[in-house]
Amino acid sequence: MRALIFTEGGSQIGLGHISRCCSLYDELEGRGIEAEFIINGDKEKFEIIEKKKNMVVNWLSKDFLTNYIKHNDFCIVDSYLAREEIYQVISSLAKKALFIDDIGRIKYPKGIVVNPSLGTKSIKYSNVDTNCYLLGAKYIILRSPFVQVERQEIKSQVKEVLITLGGSDIHNLTPVILNELSSKFSEVIFNVVIGNSFDNIEEIKSFSSKNIIFHENVTAEEMKSIMLSSDFAITAAGQTIYELIATQTPFIPIKVIENQHFNILALKELNLVDVALEYNDPFFKEKLICEIENIVRVSNRINLTEKYERVIDGLGSKRIIDALLSEEAKEENYFLRKAKSEDVFDVFQLSNEDYVRKYSLNIDKIEWEDHKVWFKNILKSNNHVFYVITDHTDQFLGQLRYKIENDSATISISLFKSITGKGLSKLLVKKSMELIRNERNEIRNIIAYVSNDNVASKKLFESVGFLLRENDSGILKYNYSIS
Repeated sequence: MRALIFTEGGSQIGLGHISRCCSLYDELEGRGIEAEFIINGDKEKFEIIEKKKNMVVNWLSKDFLTNYIKHNDFCIVDSYLAREEIYQVISSLAKKALFIDDIGRIKYPKGIVVNPSLGTKSIKYSNVDTNCYLLGAKYIILRSPFVQVERQEIKSQVKEVLITLGGSDIHNLTPVILNELSSKFSEVIFNVVIGNSFDNIEEIKSFSSKNIIFHENVTAEEMKSIMLSSDFAITAAGQTIYELIATQTPFIPIKVIENQHFNILALKELNLVDVALEYNDPFFKEKLICEIENIVRVSNRINLTEKYERVIDGLGSKRIIDALLSEEAKEENYFLRKAKSEDVFDVFQLSNEDYVRKYSLNIDKIEWEDHKVWFKNILKSNNHVFYVITDHTDQFLGQLRYKIENDSATISISLFKSITGKGLSKLLVKKSMELIRNERNEIRNIIAYVSNDNVASKKLFESVGFLLRENDSGILKYNYSIS
């Protein structure tokens, strides 16, 4: 048994794909599975994987794939270049295929589709009935040194700043930033990370100053150390933002390529940043200075690090490989379990989906800070029973809650769209009613409040046996009596 990782990297592409796939490689290797990188790139050697089995070749051809993939191979594809027909070839040849996607780029063939990012809600996927989808923060891929890291302190004065523009700095931003900042903030040390695909190394190194330290071709462990020593970072809005969140390092993101668009949307929606810069903004320098003036304030940096807590738990690679190696990637079994503190972010994302808020009694979007307080109180409350819905990989798929008052319990349910329309709601409500009756035998009535416009919910509760009792200005009250 072996696992082939098809990806790309180079001077114009960067190393983001290779970097995140390293974690999947390590997870596979740790389970005793032979793994190999197959890289389409313009280099003969990549230092980032020099100790891993790899081949640099243009794999975007049916002939190569047909000759190289064996029928019992697991295949992982992380690409912005491969055409849909190439994915179809890999899917047909492999024992099982897993596709990493950030932007809903194509219609994926049979397999597992993973979107390992914060910004998944705006992306629409097809083939929901034939593919397994692993989406969101639970599947963010971190390199092993960044798992469960704790920052020791937030310094009152900024002493070090990290500048990292990805593996290639395709827009030559590093010299622009250094020219703007190194003399203006002469007492601050600038840790400048130079990727091994930079074409502008000599120009960058021409900035000879005692407050600039260059770090070339750093390992993951070295990058973690630099992040922890830096008080904030100026970064491209790619994979590095997740490592910064994991190390609780405040950062100013710069969108340097279009596929970072959804990352930026998610950062703003979660209130993890106020402003994201764009490399081609004519006022880039002025906006950068403005953001630096904000982030140097210790209260702002403390606020940011607190927001980063629990966003990423670092178990994404494990969950992804669990799904790849399971006997069936798509199970028809769904489970109810008690909510845990780790579910806070998943519940937040689902609760803020437009289709969920549309039929809620309070239609306003929920703020992250308010949600964290609410969630913590709900878990501790004896007047609430909170279940989450998962599949066999423990992927969060929905929530089902009961608020208990005397001998009555008010039910609320919301599911991700990936499992709606399959008749699951009825089964899950029935299962939850069995659980709540066993757990709280004082309950005699279960109540559901439904908007009159929410046709699906009305049909759901009526099919389970709820009876309509009241209509208060378009809010329907359903009741289920327990004998």
